[in-house]
Amino acid sequence: MTHRRMDCIDLGRVQRRTLTIIAMVSLLSFVLLAADLAEGHGVYGFEGSLLRSLGSPTSVDSWAEAAELLAAPAIIGVLIIAFAFGVWRRSVTRVAAYTGFAAVVFLVSEHVAKPLVHETYKGTLTFPSGNVTAVCATAVAMWLAYYPLLGRRARSVMLLLGAAWVLLISVAVVGAHWHTPFDALGSVVLSLGIIAAGGALFERLRPRSTTGRNGGDALRLASSEAPHPMPQAPRPARPATWMRRPARVSP
Repeated sequence: MTHRRMDCIDLGRVQRRTLTIIAMVSLLSFVLLAADLAEGHGVYGFEGSLLRSLGSPTSVDSWAEAAELLAAPAIIGVLIIAFAFGVWRRSVTRVAAYTGFAAVVFLVSEHVAKPLVHETYKGTLTFPSGNVTAVCATAVAMWLAYYPLLGRRARSVMLLLGAAWVLLISVAVVGAHWHTPFDALGSVVLSLGIIAAGGALFERLRPRSTTGRNGGDALRLASSEAPHPMPQAPRPARPATWMRRPARVSP
């Protein structure tokens, strides 16, 4: 029982440590990218050929329609499914917490990063992309929220679907001439950084007693009760000949 409890606690520490490292690397990458763009580098460098190939005049409208469909409608649908599944698994707290982290990412993107970097594309502040930020933050947040509730195969499928969703919205906003590839890249690293940091904090502060049914974790600590003793076969009755003999009296 003690070894099983320690294994669960160590696993939680490894996950928090991994999230912390991801947060630090992603946020540092975002700061470096934002600083480079703020100096006026990279907007029309290697991005030019990609923008011309994706954003041909005949496909701009199609990419714009795809971007609008993959953003708000898809996000609302994902959140509805996530909260419904959270109610079923009694994990609404986890889903709500990670949804809040995703909302923080979007607010930072729109009201902090864009004014500070002041990167413009066609006269509009574009770094980072709001659509890509919202989609990536939602995908990462829901994957982390349900990470302890799903098996390895389900987690892999969910990760692949989320990555495909982020890739499609990134290509769509670039093809629609709304953003540059650097805008989409900045959205991804910003989302990873803030969601990972929030996840590490949440997993560290959540009560141990909520692990399991109340907290929604599939990983449960071992019970503190002592294990039940193994049943033992009944002892045979002692025969009458085994009765104590009277002490011998010397003559």
